[in-house]
Amino acid sequence: MTSHRDSIRTKLNEGKYEEYKSLSICKINDFYRLGSGKVKYQVHCDNRSKFSRLYDDVEEAIDQYFELRRRIK
Repeated sequence: MTSHRDSIRTKLNEGKYEEYKSLSICKINDFYRLGSGKVKYQVHCDNRSKFSRLYDDVEEAIDQYFELRRRIK
């Protein structure tokens, strides 16, 4: 059985994104051209505790996504 973490990683690799309420995670390169050419993952939250950050490491981005998701449940 595939874990939720694995499911998100697969979505990101397929050019998709994951959303939960006001929180999202994506591979930003699929939506914007970055000058650096490096792969970046964005975790973005648009609720009262606004948050937006780019990550080089997909696992670090997924960790942050789940941390924020627990806070907004």
